[in-house]
Amino acid sequence: MYKFMKKIPAGLLLVPMLVSALIHTFAPDFFTNLGGVSEALFTTKGINYVIGATCFCSGAGIDMQRLKKVLKKQGVLLLLKSIICIVAGYFFIKLFGLNGVWGISAIAFITAICSTNPSLYLALEQDYGTEDDMGAFGLVGLFCVPAYPMLVFSISQATPIDWTPILSTIVPIVFGMVIGNLDKEMANFFKPGIVVLTPFMGWAFGAGINLIDAIQAGPQGIIISIIFYLFMIPIMFLFERKFLHTDGITTISIASIAGMSVSVPALIASGNEAYASFVPEATAQIAFGVVITSIITPIIASKLYAYDHREVYKDHLM
Repeated sequence: MYKFMKKIPAGLLLVPMLVSALIHTFAPDFFTNLGGVSEALFTTKGINYVIGATCFCSGAGIDMQRLKKVLKKQGVLLLLKSIICIVAGYFFIKLFGLNGVWGISAIAFITAICSTNPSLYLALEQDYGTEDDMGAFGLVGLFCVPAYPMLVFSISQATPIDWTPILSTIVPIVFGMVIGNLDKEMANFFKPGIVVLTPFMGWAFGAGINLIDAIQAGPQGIIISIIFYLFMIPIMFLFERKFLHTDGITTISIASIAGMSVSVPALIASGNEAYASFVPEATAQIAFGVVITSIITPIIASKLYAYDHREVYKDHLM
């Protein structure tokens, strides 16, 4: 099974995610009815713990002397992504309003373009990136939490911002960094935890995806995936290649919609009942986008790596 998953780009994440999604689709209450440990491990209730543990292990692997490299690459790219999301979200609402266009509401649009799947990022960087790239998991994870698209949506709507979810993601990263830098043996102990936790992240994300609902989103799910790629790849890819002088793998690795994003429309609506009517369609569209981008992004990354990785840009990776 391990060899099979390794043959698939990001297979350690995708195979458990798809198996979990199948079980959730056809037997959604199976693990819930079992309760206890099974419910905690095999349903979405385990998402926050797995992400928190992975952030901690990621932080433990960040050498403060190498942190500058992470901020100079992933930090700059994620800052650029934020600028794109805020500008795009603002003008989408200005031009099309909350109802949106082509059946895609402002909530669905902003949630999709803001999304980043840190577990897929990690799986791809394990295959194609460097140790510094993998160490950036915690930073990338900040852009996975529902608070991020909610933040962008709040900026567009000029509503109050709740910083607590973002701070809660930073805390385990900082704790990991402190322990890892005070004791290098502890850093080496926790570092493999990132790889071990990857299948569990995939399973937890898949446990929130109903494949039938996702497929029923049909054309809108495809459109929202195309829009996502158009906003997330061209500008950032050119920036990474031309200005950061690296291979572009990081841009591709963060260009996927996270399973956790499926919960965002309902969270936004929970603060304002006026948005409730947008939730069902937005949720289905985003779920389909998760499936599509989880399959296409690894293929793009593998093709790019095969084309020029460690050859044209070899000097920059050493």
